[in-house]
Amino acid sequence: MAKGGKNKKRNNRRPQNSNPPKAQVNAPAVNEPVKVDNAVNEMQSSKSLEEFEANKDRYINAFAEELAELEIERDTIKAECNNAQDQLEAKRLEIEALESEYSKINSVYSNIQKEVNEANTQLDQTNAELEQVKGAAEEEKKKILDAAMEERLQIIGEAREKASQAWREKIEELEKQLDTLAEQQSKIDKDRLQLKKDQQQFEIDREEMEDFQAYLKALEVRYNQANPQRINELEIELDDANKEKELIIAKYQEQGRQLHENQVFLDSIKAELHDKDGGVVQSSVGSVLKSLQDLRKQYEELKAVYSRYPDDISIEQLEEKAARVDRLLVEKNELEQERNSYREEASAARNASKELEVVKHEVEATNALNEHLLKELESHKTALESRTGDTCPALSKVDAEVEDVTFIRNINKRNTLTQLTSLAGIVEHVKNYAGSRPKRSEQLYYKDNDIRAFLAGMAVSRLIVLQGMSGTGKSSLPRIFSEAISGSNKLIPVESSWRDRNELLGYYNDFNKRFNAKTFTIELYRSGKERCCEVPTFIILDEMNLARVEYYFSDFLAVLQKPNHDDWVIELVSSDMRTLPMELPEDIKTMMSRENPSAYETWKRLELSRQGDLRSEVSDSDKDELFAFLAEQEQLTGAKDLIDGRKIKIEDNVWFVGTANQDESTFEITDKVYDRAQVVSLNEKAKKETYSKTDAKSISLDGLIELFNAAIDNNPYEIEVHQRLDKLDDCLIEHFDVSFGTRIVNQTTDFVAVFTAAGGSLEDALDYQISTKIVRKVINSDDEKALMSLLDATSDYRRTQRIVEKRLNEFR
Repeated sequence: MAKGGKNKKRNNRRPQNSNPPKAQVNAPAVNEPVKVDNAVNEMQSSKSLEEFEANKDRYINAFAEELAELEIERDTIKAECNNAQDQLEAKRLEIEALESEYSKINSVYSNIQKEVNEANTQLDQTNAELEQVKGAAEEEKKKILDAAMEERLQIIGEAREKASQAWREKIEELEKQLDTLAEQQSKIDKDRLQLKKDQQQFEIDREEMEDFQAYLKALEVRYNQANPQRINELEIELDDANKEKELIIAKYQEQGRQLHENQVFLDSIKAELHDKDGGVVQSSVGSVLKSLQDLRKQYEELKAVYSRYPDDISIEQLEEKAARVDRLLVEKNELEQERNSYREEASAARNASKELEVVKHEVEATNALNEHLLKELESHKTALESRTGDTCPALSKVDAEVEDVTFIRNINKRNTLTQLTSLAGIVEHVKNYAGSRPKRSEQLYYKDNDIRAFLAGMAVSRLIVLQGMSGTGKSSLPRIFSEAISGSNKLIPVESSWRDRNELLGYYNDFNKRFNAKTFTIELYRSGKERCCEVPTFIILDEMNLARVEYYFSDFLAVLQKPNHDDWVIELVSSDMRTLPMELPEDIKTMMSRENPSAYETWKRLELSRQGDLRSEVSDSDKDELFAFLAEQEQLTGAKDLIDGRKIKIEDNVWFVGTANQDESTFEITDKVYDRAQVVSLNEKAKKETYSKTDAKSISLDGLIELFNAAIDNNPYEIEVHQRLDKLDDCLIEHFDVSFGTRIVNQTTDFVAVFTAAGGSLEDALDYQISTKIVRKVINSDDEKALMSLLDATSDYRRTQRIVEKRLNEFR
């Protein structure tokens, strides 16, 4: 192999023209090196060029010797090729025998594989039935856990009520200490600012000193470089260098002159040479040397070429043999690899055969177990279907609850209560109801403006955010407001682990085919029932910014912005959750047998299948036909008021109220949420006043909406509000390069209308909106001059002034 490769490499480097050039006639012998000096001596001694002809024989003999060696090498390669061919033939016979054996093994393996596939199919069926039994057990487990959770929540609620009283007493004591600490903190802040200014002045002085020292060092270096003594030394060195340069130039000119004279002398020397015809030719020494150099170069090239290559015929034969050897070796390697793969497959087949024997015994044991399980599954099938018939039992339970006599009596009782007929009356009533409750632990105190802001926020947005310090009654305000007007409310604690809508709404369990509705969804569904649609309902998201609001509440943020309230629909799941009932009234069966016989036949087969008749099968298309008929007759099992069995409607009687704290455990609420919500800040604790004892009163949703619309339509401050907002917008654009949109202008206009109609002032109403929705966009600015301009522009608004002054104090 190596020898054949060597000859092939030689062929690649052989010149295309195999005939030697004419210059070969005058070339010296291969084994005799030629030197330029010897050739010059021969030329000067006037020897004839024909003496080079004598070396031609020796040159040919050298080629003949190398050809003989190549013939020996060829015979060796031929013998190796024959030997390799014999070995390949033996391997081919061996591989044919292995292929025959492999075909037999493969046939046996295919039969065993079929048996294994049949066994796997039976195992899959058994596993599916086992999963159904497991689902029933999981449902029983869930019921037990739900009962335990309800008991736990009841205990936690009692403990929380006791802790709340202790916290109130402790808060009153801490507030006094906080006032003292605030004064001390203010003094410390002033001292810290003065110290910071002193440190900055020190840094400035130090930097100026360092710059002055660097300047002095630069002057020193410049003086050392430019003093008179140094200049004299440099001038002396320059004179020496100029003298040395003049000497070198003179020397160069002298050598050039000598070179020219020598060249003229060399051209004048002549030499006599004999040409190939025997004549005498005179030529200069320079031309003779140049011809000699050309001959030497041609000689070296020919020597390099012909010292490595034989004649063309031998080369072609060697190339053919080498190519054949290469092909045979490649075929040999391929056959060896194929043989090895066949051996591995045969070994794997033998191992698989042994494993299949073991599997066969396991399948026999599994089949016996399957027979037992099938009998047990048939006995439990009817009970299992009855448990999983209702896909969303929590919402179906609400359907039953709203038809309960007690529930209907409580709803109707609202109509017998005193009706609220004005916005100012609602504010006064809620304030007195909260402060005059019989138990001291339940008495809550709110300012009139805070209640007005909450009421006006209801007219502006369906999402209200209550923020402020702890202890001001953020979570209690919507609850007390709801109780005072005989509305409905539900507190939903937000958890920090919430990442998507499923944490709020619930999720569909593919295993037990149930939709596990969360409390939020249950209350939202209850509020949409026909009996409840006139009851103002508040769903309270307690500590809503423990998780990111725009993650779990994103669907509602988008839907509530749609102007058409009919589009306020949230999709719970992607498919209809209603299911076929377990039983049908006789009149429905009679009507179905008369109007849709094929659906009736499907129902009878379905009943037989539920009773354990495995031969009664119902196709999906037949089920769809039966499903469509029973849907028209409202006989399907599932929540009745879901749209298409999968969507829930947000009715006009629902408000979402979120409480928010600002500490290290919470996330900052983004502008996207703030812009779509109405923010109410409870930063001051109300003082106890004299309250009139009052019981709960009532107002319907239509009555509340009419009061809102009347206030907005008859807003006397609409033009003034737009003028004041335009003035503030000009200030923000000029000093902060920031503006606010039309949504905020419209919200503020409606907010002012309801707030003033409820007895509040224009300045207080604007103060609420500017401090919570506008100033927050620029309050983090570091431009003290711009903040001073904002302070002047908001001089009529107390809350806003306090926020801007607090920010300015951070610069002082």
